[in-house]
Amino acid sequence: MRERKLKIRFFIDYEKEEKWVNLMAVKGWNLYSFGLGYYTFEKGDPGQYIYRNEMIHNLGVKDERDEYINFLQSSGVELVKVFFNWAYFRKKASEGPFELYSDITSKLAYQKRICKLFLIAFFINVVAGISNLILEEKFNHYTGLVNIGLAVILLIPLLKVLRKQRNLKQQLTIFND
Repeated sequence: MRERKLKIRFFIDYEKEEKWVNLMAVKGWNLYSFGLGYYTFEKGDPGQYIYRNEMIHNLGVKDERDEYINFLQSSGVELVKVFFNWAYFRKKASEGPFELYSDITSKLAYQKRICKLFLIAFFINVVAGISNLILEEKFNHYTGLVNIGLAVILLIPLLKVLRKQRNLKQQLTIFND
């Protein structure tokens, strides 16, 4: 049995999370499994894999997601695991660079899917927070403050995604002119 290591980390920034997983791989710890706030790594060769995470929730119906995953696997990409809306893929570093999206249009479409997820979570927390603050019970006030706090926390990655979308749109305009 291979040596395994469990790490507890919470990320709200999916890009920082991906960088951290790739840093672990450079150190010889390959992602084996992940879930909400936990990551399991297996000891392996340092720098053996390059990892990419992707939100696959809004990719389409299950058959389309399966077809997409099968397409990636046929090109030498390995699915590590799918958890809720997110999937981790890896490819051997010896096979060269690994990007899931190579053109600006597909990168922009992906950023729009992520933006939609953050916007929905943001607005749900704002509405729940305001609703709970209006109610007269103390428990609801605390819950409302937690919801408002979560909305503020979600605002950080939301603004980052919106900025990235704007930059991609500018690049698309430059290349189309």
